[in-house]
Amino acid sequence: MLKLLALTALILILLLAGGIICLRRCPFFSPPGKQEGYDVCHWQDSTLRIAVIGDSWADFYKSQHSNVPSMVGDALHRQVEMRIAGVSGLTSKEIYLSMFNVDSVRSVVEWGPDYCLVMAGVNDSERKMGTGYYKESMRLTIGFLLEQGITPVIFEIPRFNPWRMYHYRKGKPFLIYLASMVVTMSPVDCIDDYRLALEQLVDEQGWRDSLVFIHCDQWNPEGYRDVRDLYDDMQLHLNERGYQVLDSCIAATIIAHLTCSRTTPSAHARPSCARLGR
Repeated sequence: MLKLLALTALILILLLAGGIICLRRCPFFSPPGKQEGYDVCHWQDSTLRIAVIGDSWADFYKSQHSNVPSMVGDALHRQVEMRIAGVSGLTSKEIYLSMFNVDSVRSVVEWGPDYCLVMAGVNDSERKMGTGYYKESMRLTIGFLLEQGITPVIFEIPRFNPWRMYHYRKGKPFLIYLASMVVTMSPVDCIDDYRLALEQLVDEQGWRDSLVFIHCDQWNPEGYRDVRDLYDDMQLHLNERGYQVLDSCIAATIIAHLTCSRTTPSAHARPSCARLGR
């Protein structure tokens, strides 16, 4: 009897392990393939152009009256333009693909900005897509921007409240997230794992001098626990005050980078001071 139970348990374990392996290889958890590129505008004037793309953090940013253009313009005595295109709910894979198949996002990239702020990773970490998925998606996103002569400004995953997220999830979505945790072996709070994966990617690709980081420690070290009350009730997105603080950080980061480089933004020659916040 004991041998039968042991054999049954072994078979169940093997079936579970096999199922997890198969799920990891399914398209849902697979990173994107490289897309065919396209040309972007290359401006010959002195106007500084800043784009923002990404998930709901970028999407909600559109509804705010961003002061980044005026802050940067006043400091550098230059004309500054800013365009934002975000789609709520996108993972890093879907953000990469949106640069090719979502008109609003593609048009912002084709506009030919000097800087492109990428807000990605919140949905990856919330849905437990896996750090490999996130890392490869970001490699393709950053790589494409660099190929176009656009300086990527990478927005580190903010410290939202992952526990509150699961409180709001009911029924099927909750079960899917639980299954994803098993498949990718992710804890509920895995934000730091994704942050580390991004740092490793940048070092592996030798991109420290080719892009700009906005680390959360620069503007929101306490995350949703910040005593300044920067997040909404769900503790996933910023409120109006939060976006004002973020505005100041984005502007200061770009001003510092341009002041440091003393050149028109280029994807191929960045000074060491590009690595702000570390």
